[in-house]
Amino acid sequence: MSSRRGGGRPFTTSTNDDDSSSRVSESLPKVEQVAQSVADVNLESGQDDGEWVVYAKKSKNKARSSAAKPWSPPVHNSRVRNPVTQNDGGFGRASGSGNPWHSQNANLKKPAGRGNGRPQITAKRQWHCPACKGGPGAIDWYNGLQPLLTHAKTKGSKRVKIHREFAELLDEELCRRGSAVIPSGEVFGKWKGLKDEEKDHEIVWPPMVVIQNTRLEQDENDTWLGMGNQELLNYFSAYAAAKARHSYGPQGHRGMSVLIFEASAIGYLEAERLHKHFVEQRTDRDSWFSNNRRLFLPGGRRQLYGYMAVKEDLDFFNRHCQGKSRLKYNMRSYQEMVVNQLRQMNEDNQLLNYFKDRDAKKQKQTKALEESLGIVTEKLRRTMEENRIVRLRTKMQHEENKEEMYMQEQFFKDQIRIIHDSRAAKEEDFERMQQEKREKVKQSSEEEGRVKVNEYLKFVEFQDKEMENFVAEEEKLREAHKDNVAGMTRRHWEEKVQLEERFNEELAKLMEKYSLSHSEPKSNGIS
Repeated sequence: MSSRRGGGRPFTTSTNDDDSSSRVSESLPKVEQVAQSVADVNLESGQDDGEWVVYAKKSKNKARSSAAKPWSPPVHNSRVRNPVTQNDGGFGRASGSGNPWHSQNANLKKPAGRGNGRPQITAKRQWHCPACKGGPGAIDWYNGLQPLLTHAKTKGSKRVKIHREFAELLDEELCRRGSAVIPSGEVFGKWKGLKDEEKDHEIVWPPMVVIQNTRLEQDENDTWLGMGNQELLNYFSAYAAAKARHSYGPQGHRGMSVLIFEASAIGYLEAERLHKHFVEQRTDRDSWFSNNRRLFLPGGRRQLYGYMAVKEDLDFFNRHCQGKSRLKYNMRSYQEMVVNQLRQMNEDNQLLNYFKDRDAKKQKQTKALEESLGIVTEKLRRTMEENRIVRLRTKMQHEENKEEMYMQEQFFKDQIRIIHDSRAAKEEDFERMQQEKREKVKQSSEEEGRVKVNEYLKFVEFQDKEMENFVAEEEKLREAHKDNVAGMTRRHWEEKVQLEERFNEELAKLMEKYSLSHSEPKSNGIS
């Protein structure tokens, strides 16, 4: 590259140095200087055999440079320029010269058979970094463009932005001149595929297929007649065309017709399928416009030709049509109308299959739940019927037990009443006997006189004391009897409560047993 060719695009400089901004700004290279330095990186192809001449030289600075490597042959260019060398603290030097800023004339190579050629930049040349000019690293040498480009891309302490911009500018200039300095490790295991942008083109919308040779004969007025719409659709009924149109001119039918398909991606695929069928039979566009086309087959049948319609075909179709009779169409993007719709249809089909599978699973689950619900409902009905029968039997048993208990209660009450009556009779007999004894003593004492009066009084007094003792002992006996009856009643209720509790426990165990035995088949039926 040389300054005479423009020096590339402007190069904006910036710095991130932590030192004084004024000192750094003074030391930074100017935009023109960096562009001029990049322009000096002139990398052109050889004139003799189209390959780079490779030189090898041991690096003087191992920490900042790497060994020279062979370069790939660039795009062939018949023009070879002399490298420009700056002598003011400049960009490159010729290795092998004692002076760092020595001219590059020692490295010139003249191509054979091409006349006087110009010098060629080789890998032997060493370079200063223009982005480091006036700052740290300005005196460092880099053996070849690859170490220089690596330095510009990996500089990470100071002047980072200007180094990155310098690397981009150097890459751009090298690519523009048909060369690229890329380390082998960066391209190993990589391939070049298609271009990044998607290939697109305009298509006629709705999709149409032109059918040629549909003209039949002339009538008495020398007007051409041709195939009808329905007749044309019947010939291509396997391709789901929506409708047919024919082109007419001053002389009648022009022998040109179109099949119009549905304005969708499916319609375009159908039209394309018909077009491919014509191509396979060699009755496509090329055959129609060739000089060897056959309008008639052996036997007198006419041969139809067909191909996908383009804008020029429809303009020719509408040549003699005016107003509403013109065939209306639009030019649309193939990516938008076909590819995107097919992708959307694919996504919709995937969603449809997903929803179908989910619906099938839900239907299976619903069916299983309905079957389980039917089984559980039948079991519930049977259980309710059994419970109703059990309740009825329990009620009847309760009535019987109640009646039996009432009869037993009446029996025991009668027994107790008999005992009470017997007891009262004995008490009355006892009192009557005591009264009779007293009357006998009283009568005997009255017959014998006053002598027996004292004995009678003593007897009465003794009898009163005995009766008092009897009454006291009887009272104690009654109290003891009441206590025994109360204790017996308490024990009876306690035993009754214990019986009820024991019955509840046994009933709970029974219910747990049958609830577990019923839940197992229920779970099996649902699963």
